[in-house]
Amino acid sequence: MSDDGKAALFPVRIQPVEADDDTVGAAVGALRTTLGDPDRARPGLDVRVAGEAGLGTDTSAGDVDTALLLTSMAIVAVLLLGTYRSPTLWLVPLFASLVAVLVARGAAYGLAEAGLSVTELSSAILIVLVFGAATDYALLLLNRYREELARHEDRHEAVAEALRRTTPAILASAGTVVAGLLCLLVADLAGLRGLGPVAAAGVVVALAAMVTLLPALLVCAGRGLLWPRIPSPSTPRGAADHRLWQAVGDRVVRRPRTAALLVTVALWLPVLALTGLRTSADPLDSAPPSAESVTGQRVLAAHFPEGAAAPLTVVLPPGADDAAVRTAVETARGTDRVAGAERGEPLTVAGEPGPRPTLRVELAVPPYGDRAHAAVGELRAALARTTDGALVGGGPAVLMDHARAATDDTLRIVPLVLLAVTVVLGLLLRSLVAPLVLMAVNVLSFAASLGLATLVFDRVMGFGGVSAELFVYVFVFLVALGVDYTIFLMERIREERGRLSTTEAVRRGVTATGGVITAAGLVLAGTFAALAQLPDVTVAEVGIAVAIGVLVDTLLVRSVQVPALVVLLGDRTWWPGRYGRKREDT
Repeated sequence: MSDDGKAALFPVRIQPVEADDDTVGAAVGALRTTLGDPDRARPGLDVRVAGEAGLGTDTSAGDVDTALLLTSMAIVAVLLLGTYRSPTLWLVPLFASLVAVLVARGAAYGLAEAGLSVTELSSAILIVLVFGAATDYALLLLNRYREELARHEDRHEAVAEALRRTTPAILASAGTVVAGLLCLLVADLAGLRGLGPVAAAGVVVALAAMVTLLPALLVCAGRGLLWPRIPSPSTPRGAADHRLWQAVGDRVVRRPRTAALLVTVALWLPVLALTGLRTSADPLDSAPPSAESVTGQRVLAAHFPEGAAAPLTVVLPPGADDAAVRTAVETARGTDRVAGAERGEPLTVAGEPGPRPTLRVELAVPPYGDRAHAAVGELRAALARTTDGALVGGGPAVLMDHARAATDDTLRIVPLVLLAVTVVLGLLLRSLVAPLVLMAVNVLSFAASLGLATLVFDRVMGFGGVSAELFVYVFVFLVALGVDYTIFLMERIREERGRLSTTEAVRRGVTATGGVITAAGLVLAGTFAALAQLPDVTVAEVGIAVAIGVLVDTLLVRSVQVPALVVLLGDRTWWPGRYGRKREDT
């Protein structure tokens, strides 16, 4: 009972048989059903199931893959209809993308069976990533296919030429994303480490589907698929509607310094919002504010000592000196003190025979945050001086270790991703200057996007602090996926430079790719935004931040800033290589 007599706490221990079974969720659900039975209700008594098990259940997405898949399909279908204004054309890329998602999920299942850690976050991200990437590649191919239909009577020749012209960019785009994702293999966190191969396999499947299945479907469907705007050598009007992007290209090449400066200033302003970004190890920040477990935790905080809501578990070695251990626990000092300890239930440690004695320890400070981290560190140090083999676990200790591992992973992964993406860009563009300039722009775009996302989390959504691993998730996806649009644009500029001046090549590149980059960006942003419907706040934050970043890349960076910088640099952009090959027009 609480000291004020207004609340009572009943600890319930739930032990799952295996790490990935549903024992905890089923037990929490059964408790809530039983306690919510009207026949058991008592006037004036409010019951909440909280604690680690309750929080874990409330943040678990459960079986929402079908809902996420349907949402992504609806978003892609609407955007494809708006892009092509054709009652039939949208069906082909949507079908090919759906096939890619289903095959990718099969690949993820095989990786999980092989022992790779596949979390709910990995499963959700796989769906939106494959849908978004596959549709992006399809849009690039379809855009070029429409252009080639205006030059070739034979649709087979048009598909072949479109595939030949776009495959290098698609391969480079997929290779960049795969290289960035495989950098996650160096992570200590199992979920983060497992996401790399799972997502990389999904991108490979998306690539394979778009360069094999989609072209075959286009050939089989024929020109009528593009009705009512069917381009042909005699009526090329339907090949593309470039008036808007021709106007954008004209303005950029006419005043490149002004364009580059305005976009750079616009990107630096939201970077200032990063000063308000706060990381948090509190599990309440990962649960929906209205969740039952959150309400329960707030009741605990209001009526019980601060550490009662999330105690530590000290696992002792067999034969440990009980008095010495208790003395070490009760006198542990640092910036905080440990409130007290009581004998807990014996636990079996993996890999060791027989159960080991435990102590239940409550902190005298809020269980999550810097003060709790200091107390846990002091407790571990005190126990190490007293006995060998003592382990300090429990929610606060686990989340502290998780946050530190996430920080270490970020410091390792970010440089690797930057290096991998820069190398792929250098090989594609055969230049040293262009990759360095483009990566600098990419990093600024990422910082601006995260700043805007911080404002949305704080001012619009009302979220608390973000989890420590959010930074690396958003960085990997924004840098790796954002380069897609750079590749689409730069490959076209490089191709056009083979027969035009730099200024004209940039104008032509923006005109030809502006529409497809915008459509691809809207599709990718829409699919990632679908993650916001999931109950895990961290997953929702990843989806929102990536969606914002993709829109910033699409509407500002690739359409204005990058073309302006290429015009300013001129042929130095391609140093030490040369610009693209001359095109043999027919």
